[in-house]
Amino acid sequence: MKKRTLALSAIAVFSLGLLASCGTEKTEKKTKSDEAKDKLSLSFGAMPAVDSLPVYIAEKEGFFKEEGLDLELQSFKSPKDRDAALTSGHLDGANSDLIALSTYRQGGLDVKVVSQSIGTFSILTSNEDIKTISDLKGKKVGIAKNQAPYYFLDEALKKKNLSVSDIVYEEVPQIPVRVELAKNKKIDATVVPEPFRTIGLANGLKELGNSNELDINATVFGFTGDSLSKNKKAVEAFYRGYNKGVDFINDKPMEDYYDVMKEKIGFTDEIKESVSLPKYIHAEQIKKEQLTSSFDWSKEQGITTKEWKETDVLSPLLSK
Repeated sequence: MKKRTLALSAIAVFSLGLLASCGTEKTEKKTKSDEAKDKLSLSFGAMPAVDSLPVYIAEKEGFFKEEGLDLELQSFKSPKDRDAALTSGHLDGANSDLIALSTYRQGGLDVKVVSQSIGTFSILTSNEDIKTISDLKGKKVGIAKNQAPYYFLDEALKKKNLSVSDIVYEEVPQIPVRVELAKNKKIDATVVPEPFRTIGLANGLKELGNSNELDINATVFGFTGDSLSKNKKAVEAFYRGYNKGVDFINDKPMEDYYDVMKEKIGFTDEIKESVSLPKYIHAEQIKKEQLTSSFDWSKEQGITTKEWKETDVLSPLLSK
């Protein structure tokens, strides 16, 4: 009888152990499944420009991972390559501009503006007779037509009661070539972003004005309608990481992240002492006037013919 009791006890213990083991296995499987389900992922296209710096910093410092986001960050040197990646569905979002956005919508691509980006365009000249933007009248300006810098130039000229029709336009798509032509006085002026602004100034060019001073802003971060509706948590995590990148830039000396500026944007050791970055702020939506001005301009230029509404273009994600 005693032996039978011991045998039954052993079976009971074994059964309990087996049940506990199965329960643990199920819990582990459930945890792994939930983790896979909750994992956030996103693809983003960045340009070699100062407005992408908080993104590059956030990637290097692991801020996106801290927010539970697996970010596939792709760098593009050409806006055309970035736009091709967006159009083909290889990107959820990108650092772009309002003029490019109008072309996306003209082509039926649903990309919405989620935030302003801190981009800067500068008008540079080597012509000693050109003292102000007004002096550009009748002068040869090298630039790429119907892109954001061209829009900025037109808006800057309008502030002086002029327009791009008052200058002698010369098509020069490559930014480094523009700087070289201006330096050698083959053209009178050009429009460039950073780091070419600082490179140009280091090579003796003079700045007539920039987009921050003139309050003409056109650079933005945009995300596809699909990503905003189906992957909203990932986009929100992206901006939490982005804001941490902004804080890092504002709290640390440039020495701590200049290696990122060199690798990702194209700054050099030779111009390091001359670099002046814009003031970075946490992500926020653009002003409605910016959208109206740029889209109306696109229509005037024949870039877009489609009607649009603010609600179709501006995402309310950061407006809460």
